[in-house]
Amino acid sequence: MARLPFMNYFMAWGIRMVVPKQRIGAGLVALDEQDRVLLLRHVFHPHTPWGLPGGWLNRHEAPAEGALRELKEETGLTAVLTAILHIESQNSPNHLGIVYLGRIQPGRLTLSAEIIEAGWFSPGQLPGPLTPLSQKAIKSAWQLVGQKNGKRNGRETETLKLERTHP
Repeated sequence: MARLPFMNYFMAWGIRMVVPKQRIGAGLVALDEQDRVLLLRHVFHPHTPWGLPGGWLNRHEAPAEGALRELKEETGLTAVLTAILHIESQNSPNHLGIVYLGRIQPGRLTLSAEIIEAGWFSPGQLPGPLTPLSQKAIKSAWQLVGQKNGKRNGRETETLKLERTHP
């Protein structure tokens, strides 16, 4: 094929026609300085109205960029992403969901027309129902943040000092 450059065009065209496309959604577990999660009540989600900021990626958009774009569009806020929390293949509609962990930056909350209301929630105070993906991602976020802050299951962990003894 190196000798027939026009064949590269036909190969690329063939791949676009034959290889199935996958929708990709990107979301964000956005935490404030108190480790509360930002949840949005969406107009377009009647069965699970509360959820994470997020949505479908645009063509040629990186998932992290899409998560930040959706946060800005839905809330007017920005965040600093720190980790990928969860990746899951989902049905209805078929898509790949990617959820990031992010820290909200100071700013004014301004809701878009597709958001009914927004709230900051602590563990044990989450509104329902939430999608399984949102539940898993939030749980992972709080576990990760708890480990970084020296907490496990909501309690401070003890630091054990191990000394090596030589026989």
